[in-house]
Amino acid sequence: MTVQPHPAIPPKKVRLGRESGLTLVEMLVVLAVIGVATGATMLGLNAADRGSRAQTEAVRLASNLSLGVDEAMVADTPLALIWDADGYSFAAWSEPQSDWQLAMPGILGTRHDLRDPLQLVIEGKDSNDPIMIEPSGLGPPIMFVFSSASDANSAAWVVDFDGFSATARPKEAM
Repeated sequence: MTVQPHPAIPPKKVRLGRESGLTLVEMLVVLAVIGVATGATMLGLNAADRGSRAQTEAVRLASNLSLGVDEAMVADTPLALIWDADGYSFAAWSEPQSDWQLAMPGILGTRHDLRDPLQLVIEGKDSNDPIMIEPSGLGPPIMFVFSSASDANSAAWVVDFDGFSATARPKEAM
């Protein structure tokens, strides 16, 4: 008995000389779609990062203040935090020159600039007077506030500094 194909189903045609696969144009279209999707994702991640900049900067300043207290105690010389709305740096007292020297070794010696739109404000200070860091670790309590200048709804962060220790926390809504 021989098996006959069903008359409603056409027999498969065999193509000779042509292999199945993707053409160059199809491959370029796929790469373009992947590139656009990746770009959109990266822009979305950058937007999500904007809210955490204040937190990152507050934690960094708290860490640098703690390091500055340690440095002042070890070197037995006062330090000063020199700041403005756009950033800050540390300076050490130099006895031979009887002056503040900005050139300190390590992390504390370089100025840290804040990226727009983030700003630094020190509550209770109207001017950019230096903040003293004494070797004794004693000093008046100071509150540093990091906030966005362009977005009033973004979360502000605070660094509380008592002359010896520094802690970062979110600022409560008023």
